[in-house]
Amino acid sequence: MRKLYFISSLLVLSALSTGCISTVKISSVVEKNTDGDYLLKWEVSPDQEGEIAIYSSPSDSSLNDFASLQSYKITDQVALINPSESGFREYFLLKTKGANSGIVANRIIEMDEIKNFRDVGGYFTSDNKQMRWGRIYRSGNLSTATLADQDKIRKLGIKTIIDFRSEKTAKKYPILLHPGIRRIAVPISLMDAEKLDEQLRDEDFNRSDAIRFVQESYVGIVENYKPAFSEMFNILIDEGNYPILLTGSLGKDRVGLASYFILYAIGVPENVIQDDYLLSNRVIDISATVENAQSLPEYMQEAITAMLSVNRAYINYVIDHIKQQYGSVDNYLEKELNVGSGKKILLKKYLLYPY
Repeated sequence: MRKLYFISSLLVLSALSTGCISTVKISSVVEKNTDGDYLLKWEVSPDQEGEIAIYSSPSDSSLNDFASLQSYKITDQVALINPSESGFREYFLLKTKGANSGIVANRIIEMDEIKNFRDVGGYFTSDNKQMRWGRIYRSGNLSTATLADQDKIRKLGIKTIIDFRSEKTAKKYPILLHPGIRRIAVPISLMDAEKLDEQLRDEDFNRSDAIRFVQESYVGIVENYKPAFSEMFNILIDEGNYPILLTGSLGKDRVGLASYFILYAIGVPENVIQDDYLLSNRVIDISATVENAQSLPEYMQEAITAMLSVNRAYINYVIDHIKQQYGSVDNYLEKELNVGSGKKILLKKYLLYPY
């Protein structure tokens, strides 16, 4: 069996039992393998024996839609499940001893020619509310999309695409869209192909230089493109725009920062947001992105890897900058991006499950 990618960070929910909070917790993740089957994994804490019941549904609109699928031993920790024929995606719910996993779905959506396409949903907030699946997606360059990729985007029901690519790049690499999908250009210049090539032609450019370059680029984004992020949030508070796809070139930097601000605004914990940011490293094949990368000098390979990957040092650097300049991320959102309590309430209304 070919390599499987983790589809989601572990989802943990302290579920309610009758009249009290259960001390049992379920962590669960689902992967979709190359055969199209679902590989469901779980951990129950504290360790114990017994059975875990799995429920499934083609929709996440109501917990009442979930039908009992099968029960397994808790100690099995994994189940291979054939997909139903009722829909493009499938959702799961695991229950045992008064606890449940929350709604679980595959995070990464496999595409033929679109890199880093994934669902931003499923995460839990600090007050145990879960972000809805299928409301916000993120991806790399869409201009290479095959007909099959375009069909998947249509099946996901995406209504709006927020394109963060520069005007020059967007004009050079246009996106072919279904007539029912609206593309909104919110250009943020970072390090398009020309900038990347310029840096890599410098024979003295090494990994340390690349790290500093990306860190300063992130600071440049949060300082110089406040109107762009503010516009993004205005799009997000219009319920008619959902589902929404955030896209860029590789979908890791501009899209990564945009996703960070969205998840932060609805109350997802910092460590979970960072894990989502770092997930790009699992799904971007750098050797396939840069032609003849293996033939380049080692120092240049290291520089390329640093620029085309994500790193905690990048996100921490820009967040530290925000805190130093504005006191907190909340202050930056409210005072610089106009995301105050009113917009946060609307975001939570549209992005969090009501149950």
